[in-house]
Amino acid sequence: MEELVMKEQYTEIEWLDDLYNTSNSDRTVTVARTSLKTFDLFCQSQDMSRDEMVTRYQKWFKPEKNSENEQDIQSICISLSKCCKFMNEDHEEIQTSNDNARGGVKTFKKKSPKTIKLYFGFMKSYLRKCHGIRLTIDDIRDYVSFPKQRKDQRQPITLDQLKQIMTNCNPSRRALYYVLVTSGMRIGEALTLTRKNFRFSERPVRVVLEAENTKTKESRETYITSEAFEKLKLLLGDIVNHPEDCDCVKCNEQFFNILKTSVHQAVSYEDQYFGKLRAKLGFTKKYPNSIRYVTNIHSMRAYFITKASQKNGSDYGHALSGHGSYLKQYIRIPQEEQAKLYLDLEPELLIESVKVESKDKEKKIVALEQIVEQLQDKMLRIELLNQ
Repeated sequence: MEELVMKEQYTEIEWLDDLYNTSNSDRTVTVARTSLKTFDLFCQSQDMSRDEMVTRYQKWFKPEKNSENEQDIQSICISLSKCCKFMNEDHEEIQTSNDNARGGVKTFKKKSPKTIKLYFGFMKSYLRKCHGIRLTIDDIRDYVSFPKQRKDQRQPITLDQLKQIMTNCNPSRRALYYVLVTSGMRIGEALTLTRKNFRFSERPVRVVLEAENTKTKESRETYITSEAFEKLKLLLGDIVNHPEDCDCVKCNEQFFNILKTSVHQAVSYEDQYFGKLRAKLGFTKKYPNSIRYVTNIHSMRAYFITKASQKNGSDYGHALSGHGSYLKQYIRIPQEEQAKLYLDLEPELLIESVKVESKDKEKKIVALEQIVEQLQDKMLRIELLNQ
């Protein structure tokens, strides 16, 4: 008699571990967990538990041998399409948290089209790896409807806004924001920085990012301006003057990661701090039909990419900021030439050293120009009359 061999499948924990091993990112695991919690809420809205819903999907995907039913991929996809519709709506009746310290009860809010597709991808992976329910690209294309992605024109952060932000934040955040604006780093990358990442003896100051701390898992180099260097000196003190191979504990600390926690938690904390600062300064404008603020902490990275691309070309701007497709082309440039290109760019990244003309002064200039035009016109008419 043949021995039955049980088919091995991932458990939920093994699936999450596999996601982490593939991405090496805590945030990926967090988003995957959130997608499953969202799926749980959808199942509850259908008066079912997740286990009951998955069992139904399994019966549709692989009917029992003696059953007259055929495989029904369409029904699985239609159910998941309903889940996408569920995520695209507000649900005031669904309570997601009860945080009295932050304003009481929070209810389920509609997700952006991009988030819905992201969550759906994790749900699809979970169903396949943990429960053997395989859906093809054609199945999804034919039966699952996703909300259309709105593409609102992104608005730039202005120099005047940057000045106000720098003036109203504490010294450690000021140093962090200067690094973001002048290097093009992602906030998560900046929060991993230690003394050994900086080459303070060089001009401009070079920053070496290790592969394990970048989003693309590729090491790269970028720079910071002299202004940013001055803010770091105020923050770090004598650490700046230590030899580059110094192994003292203080030099190896992540000095921007205030909580000394995981990068994901630190990023979340910095987003919260910037949100309070944004509210204080009145930068509360949002994009239409979106929860995204026009002015956010990631705008600083966009500011750098724009300035760098305008000065030295898009390949240069994207490479310094860590877009992998441009990185290989940029690293062929000799280091001396890279430094020279950045020195040419540096005046465009200055913040404190640049004066912003007030609106009143601009109005006065326009008024004076109009007066000059009127006088010139009057003189011309007098001259023609004399002739």
